[in-house]
Order: sequence, then C-alpha cells, then structure tokens
Amino acid sequence: KAVLEVFVRLYNDGLIYRGERIINWDPSGQTALSDEEVIHKDTKGFLWHFKYPLSDESDHLIVATTRPETMLGDTGVAVNPKDKRYTKLVGKSVLLPIVNREIPIFTDDFVDMEFGTGCVKVTPAHDPNDFDMGERKKLDIINIFHPNAKLNANVPKRYEGLDRFEARKKVIEELDSLGLLEKIEDYEHSVGYSER
Repeated sequence: KAVLEVFVRLYNDGLIYRGERIINWDPSGQTALSDEEVIHKDTKGFLWHFKYPLSDESDHLIVATTRPETMLGDTGVAVNPKDKRYTKLVGKSVLLPIVNREIPIFTDDFVDMEFGTGCVKVTPAHDPNDFDMGERKKLDIINIFHPNAKLNANVPKRYEGLDRFEARKKVIEELDSLGLLEKIEDYEHSVGYSER
C-alpha cells in the first residue's frame, strides 16, 4: 500500500511519468534486466554492408550493421550533419529492402562518421541509441520480436516465427540474392549477455 501511495503521489506531482522506453531483455530467462545485470563481452562477429536504394531509384546508401535481422524494423537512416558525403541526400528517403517501407534519411550528431560507412540504420525498438534518435526525430517504433526472440507479425510473413539467428541468416541470403550485399568484414565488438 505504501509503494502504491508513493507512486501515485509522485505521478500526481509530475515527478514521474509512464512512457515507452527500451529495456534490456533476456529472451532465455524471459525477464527484464537492469544495466547492472548485463555483462558486456568482446565478441568476434561480422559487420555486414548492405545497399539501401533511394526511393527515387537514383542511387543507394550503404549501411553497415552487426545485426542484419533488425533491419526489418528500421524506420530511418541517420548520417552525421557534418558529413559532406551525404548532405545532398538528407531529407530524401530510402526504400527499405525486403520490407519495401519508405524511410527517411536524416541527420543526428550521434552518428560516428568514421564507423562503417557513416550511414546508420535506425531501429528504435531494438537499440538504445536508435531509440534516442527515434525519439528526437519522431520515428515509428516497430518491435519485430516476441519476448522469446522469435520474429513477430511486424515482419514479412516468410520471416514470422523465425528465431533471431535464423532470421539473420535468411536476411543476409535474401539481400545477397537481390544484389544488395556489398561486403562482409570481420568485426569484434562488445555484446551484452545476461548475468542470470
């Protein structure tokens, strides 16, 4: 009763609010994790480079990602405002491969011009930095996963129900078959694992 009383009082005083936020989720344990319960380990993986065609079909952008399956939930592509390579493309849009959703190209200071190609695919539902960019740019938030990390109905039917690793393989194969796989490079990065 005391906890309920305090939360209601804090809410009524405008000191807390309820809103959607991105959290750490353990699909094996089916539980939320605090930041302290996530152990980051340097992990060998890959950085896949994919072409995202411009909506007007005049050209394409190349994005680099360690998690290709999340592209099914992309709602934007970000570039650094100081990056002259992409100035003429800001405000245009790309046609998201496989999903065929038109998504905007925008600028955000968060983007590291030196990482990958300088173009960042933005998936607000599945990455904390992307969530923040999505909030700033008022992008749609499309959750593509069930709590068990299988793909849900927000993806094309042929991907629905696949485990995230199966989906990754299938996305890479499909993008390759469409001629949109630019290159793959070895990449070591920090990956979060559940302490539990």
